[in-house]
Amino acid sequence: MISEIEQAIVNKLQELYPTYPIYMDDVTQSLTKPAFIIFLIEQEYKKRMNSKYIGRIRFDVSYYSDKPTAKIKLDSQKVQENLFHEFDLVGTFRAINKKTEFVENVLHFTFDIKYSEMKVEMEEQMKSQTTNTNI
Repeated sequence: MISEIEQAIVNKLQELYPTYPIYMDDVTQSLTKPAFIIFLIEQEYKKRMNSKYIGRIRFDVSYYSDKPTAKIKLDSQKVQENLFHEFDLVGTFRAINKKTEFVENVLHFTFDIKYSEMKVEMEEQMKSQTTNTNI
């Protein structure tokens, strides 16, 4: 499920910013700016009734601007506004608890995605049996 959500986030970012590189969970030495890095920062997973489960995942999408230092904040504010407006639906998942923080010239856009799933457990089916009823 996590990989599906991460792929939906990547697809949404590629739709909004098709020329920007997108990195997952690791910062390479050769970071090409402007760029996004997606971090999974928190996860909850609880059992409900029978084989149903509910989960919540918090993501941090960090934006690294390529503008000069004096214009980084203005560029990040434009990206922030766009992310707030466009990240209501991420694929088939709804982003909730959206927040931003600007730390050391990096925009951190955090949000939660709640999901539920049902595990299908394959049990052994009954097999036919021949019986002798001639007693």
